[in-house]
Amino acid sequence: MSSIIVLLIAVGIIIGVILFLRSQKKGAGSVIQEAAQTLAQASPASEPAPENEYRQILDSLLALNILIRKDPDLDEAILEKLEAIIDDLRVVIPQMMERYPSETLTYEIKKIGQQHFYKTVKEFMDLSLESRAHQLDIFTKTIDNLSEVSKRSRAIVEKNETAEFKTMANFLSTKFS
Repeated sequence: MSSIIVLLIAVGIIIGVILFLRSQKKGAGSVIQEAAQTLAQASPASEPAPENEYRQILDSLLALNILIRKDPDLDEAILEKLEAIIDDLRVVIPQMMERYPSETLTYEIKKIGQQHFYKTVKEFMDLSLESRAHQLDIFTKTIDNLSEVSKRSRAIVEKNETAEFKTMANFLSTKFS
């Protein structure tokens, strides 16, 4: 729910409590304070603060980095690509969150950093070595696509190419969503 709707609901509840208390002829002061405190505690959580959201993304990227570093069977070239993507996302996401917080591209890149990238790599790493060999081409193409996305996003932010945002956002929403 949007914060305006939550605020309207809270105001409506408080007015309802006041009218009820007036009809009961009770002391409204302390009861209203209790109702307001209850509303403040019970209201649904709004979107996480940007620093908390970025912390969650960093935690996901760190967990992924540890996961790939611990895998002795992961090819060195793939490891380097994965770490390059992690580095790009680590740099580009906070800049996008700060400069372009409501853009679709920012949302898509955050989703990749927080969920999609980790999930994709983890699913591959959970396979047996034989299954990995069969899925390697598909996995490599996916990683190449993610690498291109992270590099392109970094270039968009560094060069402030706002016109490129919508094109890239549309690409990501169809490719990775």
